[in-house]
Amino acid sequence: MSRPSSLKNSVVISIRFEKDEYEKIQDIAHLESMNTGHNVTASELIRNAVTFVYSDNERLRESFRRSREHVTKRYS
Repeated sequence: MSRPSSLKNSVVISIRFEKDEYEKIQDIAHLESMNTGHNVTASELIRNAVTFVYSDNERLRESFRRSREHVTKRYS
């Protein structure tokens, strides 16, 4: 797989998905490719999702709150 030229300082990671989750990501990538007119990959969708969550502080706070919910229940 080639390295996107837009990523200057990048790291390669591996993500494991359930098969049905990955098929959904591929479906979304296909739809985005049709809508935008250029090939959109699953990796690009994942990068965009992470960027969106970090750029929208309200979503980031909500995600953090939900991820820590089990810890706060334990100490209550």
